[in-house]
Amino acid sequence: MNCPQCQTANGPGSAFCGNCGAQMTVAQAAAPAGYPPPQGTGTPLGYGASSAPTGYDGPQGYNAAGGYNSGPQQPGYPQGPYQAPGGGGGSGPRAPRSSSLPPVNFDHTRLTTVDKIVAGGTFITMISIWLPWFSISWGSSTFQNAGSASISGTTGHGWLWLEFFVAIALIAYLTARAAWDQLPFNLPVAHAPLLIVGTSLQLLLVLIAFIDIPYGSDGVGWSWGAFIALLAALAAAGPVVVPAVRSYLDSRKAAGGPRSY
Repeated sequence: MNCPQCQTANGPGSAFCGNCGAQMTVAQAAAPAGYPPPQGTGTPLGYGASSAPTGYDGPQGYNAAGGYNSGPQQPGYPQGPYQAPGGGGGSGPRAPRSSSLPPVNFDHTRLTTVDKIVAGGTFITMISIWLPWFSISWGSSTFQNAGSASISGTTGHGWLWLEFFVAIALIAYLTARAAWDQLPFNLPVAHAPLLIVGTSLQLLLVLIAFIDIPYGSDGVGWSWGAFIALLAALAAAGPVVVPAVRSYLDSRKAAGGPRSY
């Protein structure tokens, strides 16, 4: 058939012209004589009909404008269109969970000079437990059969690993003080007593391991790693332990002074 506007030939049954887009006029075929249309039928939906065919009743609660949600509903059912529970389905992006910790803002100036000395001495002490602590020599160089061997602190004393965990705890604590202006967690002890206890325990472990030489009766002696560990532990404990001991002695002296009657 030809388009009524531009006279372009289009295929049979075309609703719109393929050239200009004008609507094609389709003449409806008349029903054969003697055969009237069935009762209750009309123009099918979708071809310009404004309502359902005559004689057809939609389901209860349905109409063309609102669908199934516009009619009367049974008591107890939600009204209106479906809403996803909890604020959304699984297709949308989820909001990231907020962390309970404040943002890290590392600033070494939050640490005092004593804190930095404790951190440096503790780190050196922790590294030195794997250095040669004990050594032994044998033979004579005259007969070219001399030799020597050394072992680390943790090899000679397996329990010296306790010093490693003490050092890790001290370094982690001082790092947290430099990372946050205020610690995001509470500690049962104050800053000064914590450093005193931690560095004193570290010095005690190193001192016991230094004195207790394994196989000392067989000629085993100290090596350079033991001296580094002892000096580093003393350097870490000195700035906090010495003032605390001095303050304690001064308080005892003041308490034991002459009393006035």
